[in-house]
Amino acid sequence: MFPLKDNIPTDRLPLVTLLLVAASAIAIFLSDGGTLQLIASALFLWIFGTNVEDSMSRMRFAAFCLLGGSAATGLALLLDRDATVEPIAAAGAAAAVLGGYIRLYPHARIVSATIVPFAFTLIEVPAGGFVGAWFVIQAIFAATAGAADGAGAFLAQAAGFVFGLLAIRAFAQRRKLQAPPPPAMAALS
Repeated sequence: MFPLKDNIPTDRLPLVTLLLVAASAIAIFLSDGGTLQLIASALFLWIFGTNVEDSMSRMRFAAFCLLGGSAATGLALLLDRDATVEPIAAAGAAAAVLGGYIRLYPHARIVSATIVPFAFTLIEVPAGGFVGAWFVIQAIFAATAGAADGAGAFLAQAAGFVFGLLAIRAFAQRRKLQAPPPPAMAALS
């Protein structure tokens, strides 16, 4: 699944998110490694960061992302002193945003492009299902990748995610009302 947008409109210009996406774009241009990870991080920051930024001041959001990236980088360097820091920090910040998003908006819907045999199609999935699938994919990559293939980077993303999941309540000052979940989802909640 490739996320395209969520169903929660933003209330203000997501300035910090835009700056982080621009910084990722510059890093992609200047980078000689980790380009795919930087692209994915920029995409996830854009899709999910706008609403997380909306839930707090811009300074709090910048600190939230910095701390999420630091949590990921710290674990990555603990596991591998030669880890490439820039893509890991960006992925950790994006993972922190994802963790915070799922705590704030568990019933949001994510429009995603997906591949079915011989075609692309758009589907709308619950945020919890999307984030759960992302986390399982990260766990599979971590379990199957060797140390040389970057297993530590996948575990580092999990550190960013857990940071966001646990710390969002300390950072978020407001939360938008969202539509109640569909009846089938309400029964599962």
